[in-house]
Amino acid sequence: MAKKLKDSFEFLIKEYGFHLFSNIIEKEYCILKMKNDTTGISINYEIREDDIIVYLYRLIDGNIIEDTGPVSSEIPLNCIDLRYIVKFKKSESIDGIDMYKYSSYDDLIESIINDMKKYAEDVLNGSFDVFIKVDAMAKKRRLEWQNS
Repeated sequence: MAKKLKDSFEFLIKEYGFHLFSNIIEKEYCILKMKNDTTGISINYEIREDDIIVYLYRLIDGNIIEDTGPVSSEIPLNCIDLRYIVKFKKSESIDGIDMYKYSSYDDLIESIINDMKKYAEDVLNGSFDVFIKVDAMAKKRRLEWQNS
């Protein structure tokens, strides 16, 4: 799966100036991390979840900084799940975040890439205005998980 993800998301290198700087390949999951001058991306495949999740990061001093818990309303998130951005821009409810319906991983990857190009091009190019707008929704979900 790691090779399929690397090959599929190579457009980020060609079109947006990203480079792969970390890849963790284990039996149960793989994580590919890429960044350009402003934006980081973590592409996570988990066998157990049977899903691919893409996280977009606002780089801090050129680095991906993970949001540490607990989540606070005063501190903006550095990382937002692509699905929150897509749902926000489509004006859809954040409920039911598992939005991709697919018959194969190729279909899933194609859907993610299409959404990334259509709804997150601003973030890929270094504009994080949407992070401010999505921050409260993403925090609400994280707080629900944190408190459950």
